[in-house]
Amino acid sequence: MINWIQKNKIGLSTLGLIILTTFLLVLSLSQQNQLTTRPDAVPLRKSPSRTSKQILALKSGTKLTVLKRQNGWWYVKDSKDDQEGWVASWVANNTFLKKPTALSEATIVLDPGHGGSDTGAMSYNNKYYEKTYTLKTALATKKELEKTGARVLMTRTKDVVVPLLYIPRTAEKYQADAQISFHFDASGTHNSASGISQYYYNSNSLPLVQSLSKSLNNLPLENRGYDSIPYLVIKDVTRPAVLLEMGFIDSDKDLTYIKSTSYQEKVAKDVTQGLKNYIQSN
Repeated sequence: MINWIQKNKIGLSTLGLIILTTFLLVLSLSQQNQLTTRPDAVPLRKSPSRTSKQILALKSGTKLTVLKRQNGWWYVKDSKDDQEGWVASWVANNTFLKKPTALSEATIVLDPGHGGSDTGAMSYNNKYYEKTYTLKTALATKKELEKTGARVLMTRTKDVVVPLLYIPRTAEKYQADAQISFHFDASGTHNSASGISQYYYNSNSLPLVQSLSKSLNNLPLENRGYDSIPYLVIKDVTRPAVLLEMGFIDSDKDLTYIKSTSYQEKVAKDVTQGLKNYIQSN
């Protein structure tokens, strides 16, 4: 009799544990499909794109049920009035953004040129590598852009090689609003050239390069302007894409700026302003 009671107690304990585990799992899954908006006036759109028609602006604290997900955009239902539509998840979940702007819903891909065994151009004394400062500048730009609430994706965040054919894939996958590749020039002759330049290739990238070129006029280095050149990273992509040459690394004058944190931060602010102007106009 005692053995029977003990066995049943064990059986009931096991059953209770299974029921509790199942309940917690169901609760966890249900919570994963719940979202409460944090900023005020989060756009609810007809399709997963910042340019799609806005259905309404969701107030801060609006409770939503997530019905499906697509590349960071979530199709949701407003639990209060059953209104359905798409929200940019990185905007709806933003913990510091008070109210979204046009740039908040944008997806920006930053591509720090070269990396790893591919050093890129070098200074006259071969001491400073292009790959080092493209990454520093891109990371500074990422930090500045994230203040606006924009989603920022990097093709690399460390000193590694990214094959050229792979670079446009991120922009294509996430339907980026802009892809910006950072580079530094070299003339091949010490101190023979100075300044910054901007490049695009596909026609849909012209408004982007024009906006960035205008904002970069604020930099201390001469702006040599923009041109169309079939560089692989901006040619084989359907999304708007530009390549920025932010100074000549074999120029002593330019290198002083290139190595400077304040210059990198200045580039970041000017690129962000150029993107703001571009997004508002497009």
